[in-house]
Amino acid sequence: MKKFFLLFLAFLLIGGIAMAQENADEILAKNERDAVFYFWNEVNPSNGLVRDRTTWDSPSSIAAVGFGLTSLCIAADHGWIPKQDVYDRIITTLEYFKNLPNEHGFYYHFLNLWTGQRANGSEVSPIDTTLFIAGALFAGQYFPGTEVQKLADELYERIDWKWMTNNTAYLDMAWYPESGFSKSYWIGYSEAALMYILAIGSPTHPIPSEDWGYWIVTWSQNGSGDLKHWATPDESMFTYLYSQAYIDFKDLNFKYVGNLWDNSKKAIEYDMQFANENSQYKTFKKGFWGLSACDGPNGYQAYGAINGGVDGTVAPYAMIGALPLTPNRSKVAVLKMWTLKNELYGRYGFIDAFNLDQNWRDFDYIGIDVGIEVLMTENYYTGMVWKYFMQVPFVQKAIELIGPKITKPSSSTTAVQKPQNKTTSYTIIENFSSPYGRYGLGVWTGGTSSPSDVNADIVSDGTFGHTWKINYNVQKSGSYNGTWIDLANTNLNQTFDASGYSSLVFYARGSSQNMNFKIELKSLNNGVEYYYTTIGTEWTKVVVPFDKMSAYSWTKPVDFSKLIQMTFVFENNVDNVKDGTIYVADIGFAR
Repeated sequence: MKKFFLLFLAFLLIGGIAMAQENADEILAKNERDAVFYFWNEVNPSNGLVRDRTTWDSPSSIAAVGFGLTSLCIAADHGWIPKQDVYDRIITTLEYFKNLPNEHGFYYHFLNLWTGQRANGSEVSPIDTTLFIAGALFAGQYFPGTEVQKLADELYERIDWKWMTNNTAYLDMAWYPESGFSKSYWIGYSEAALMYILAIGSPTHPIPSEDWGYWIVTWSQNGSGDLKHWATPDESMFTYLYSQAYIDFKDLNFKYVGNLWDNSKKAIEYDMQFANENSQYKTFKKGFWGLSACDGPNGYQAYGAINGGVDGTVAPYAMIGALPLTPNRSKVAVLKMWTLKNELYGRYGFIDAFNLDQNWRDFDYIGIDVGIEVLMTENYYTGMVWKYFMQVPFVQKAIELIGPKITKPSSSTTAVQKPQNKTTSYTIIENFSSPYGRYGLGVWTGGTSSPSDVNADIVSDGTFGHTWKINYNVQKSGSYNGTWIDLANTNLNQTFDASGYSSLVFYARGSSQNMNFKIELKSLNNGVEYYYTTIGTEWTKVVVPFDKMSAYSWTKPVDFSKLIQMTFVFENNVDNVKDGTIYVADIGFAR
């Protein structure tokens, strides 16, 4: 296959940018070569910063820089750009990043193309830093024993991944100089596998390998039958491609979540099925799919295979990026797009997005979208990105730590059934067998919430006998509300001593998938600590390790020997699902 592909590349080189014939392999070869030059042209050559998109005032995206570092190595390998020129450009880039403002090794998402300063009030972003550093590590592996590898390793080793967890088991989504860490964490299935692997593999500031287990326990599934898969809330296709571009998951079978290569394949096939079933859209009826984050007629949007997440817009980069996973379907889509080449093909290959229903075409190219096309096309034909990146010692170390040592977390996203003999592995202190709970329970509201936005009742349940049914609504901006349970008889000044335990445990299920919420524990000294979890529609055993909880900056740490209350918190600016119902059963503590 590689020899066949190289012959096509030679054909294109001889003919300059001659138009490819009606052959999917030729078209893909031409598209890859044209796309690579985005990362040579749309850049400030004095510092290596790559434009986020092809507009004159665009800032640089550090993720696009990472894709660019990898893409330029691919260009050098094919002879499209002289290898020395690529080496020099990469050295310029990495030396510039060495002196850029950063927080514990993490960079701002967007940077001014000319000054390198923070742009657009953007966040310090762990995921975008990950995509940058992945490109740097790849370049270091491609130029082994050189200053490129030395600089790449230095930049990676100064990243303090532990700091970015904000004292939790999860990586925080952002940090801002004005307000600190965000209230959102990288929980639930997402493009973050690459990030967690690099965080675990760090030789200087790693997170524990057990955090992989704490992360996967927050995943939820979508689809049914052969297409059931671990899913992101919006089903946007890029989330199934980014980590796959660098990590060769094909032969890696992780405990309890299986093979992530197969999972991405199922998610992409689910996208195709969804498009086929929604043929009321002209774009889908013509055989196009690829629902992913991209520009649309009404602005940038995270399109995905969910009801309400479509308007007929598709992203060519998603169809091409899926090439290694669904080669036949991707090639069919490429041939269909080529029939519209006068409208859909430009300077850097296929355009970013189009919508046949609204006769709309995107006039911008976006760096990260161009990048995933280049990497996944190269992986399909030669496996080059996987070959080099999987040789990075830090990546090998992380996979070894996760694979052999990972054990089933106490919490699981799979369905659980309570044993028929009613035995449990923890001490239950609230089973909701009385009308008001053992010690008392209630609801509360805050922000823009009104009393009608949250209510709770104890109801009968065939599995647990009784459960607490909680209805909540935080659709209004600024709203938050929740429910509370007393863990002791506070009217008699009693407290619950949990100092001999290590975690809070309960069962929960929701009215929809990917329902995330916050759990708080409060002690007599007014200490309050919190923990985020995610549940789906099947009963899930939720375990909240005390040592993974975080204390608020405005309160004291919890005194676990004198607990008085547990609270479920729903927040407009955090929750994936803004309204719904959750059921809670058998609250207790485990040693």
